[in-house]
Amino acid sequence: MQREAAHHSRWRTADVVFGASLALSFVLHYFWPLSFGMPSGSLIPHLIGAPLLFGGSLIIILSKRELIRLGQPSEPRKPTSRIVMGGLYKYSRNPMYTGLALCYAGLGIAIDKPWLLIMLVPTVIIVHYLLIRPEERYLEAKFGEEFMRYKKTVRRWI
Repeated sequence: MQREAAHHSRWRTADVVFGASLALSFVLHYFWPLSFGMPSGSLIPHLIGAPLLFGGSLIIILSKRELIRLGQPSEPRKPTSRIVMGGLYKYSRNPMYTGLALCYAGLGIAIDKPWLLIMLVPTVIIVHYLLIRPEERYLEAKFGEEFMRYKKTVRRWI
């Protein structure tokens, strides 16, 4: 039986996964503060973090723009009618998740919160199993060989 969409729960979204991880990172920082050890007022964290935030945001914007251009939803609870293979989707099957991960890392560096970088690892693992794998099963079931060819030629993240 083919599913109508990749996910049915409103809680199975990147916003919820990354948001919960962000909140947990701040809780962990409150109880066990960590720092990158830069001198107070140093611009180095901003010089590293800001480009990551900007680059990640740009990736998300360009990815959403390509989905909109082709009339495809970015929400995994909505059905898709085609595989998006243009724009950044030529290079990554999940550019929006990649962009979010870059933003998350950039924020952690820019505001000197190493917990964000530490929590990024389990967050990406959760995204892989909770979001990406079901989305790919949905696309395989819906588009068959067309998605399998795409999957063989385009990497999952980068």
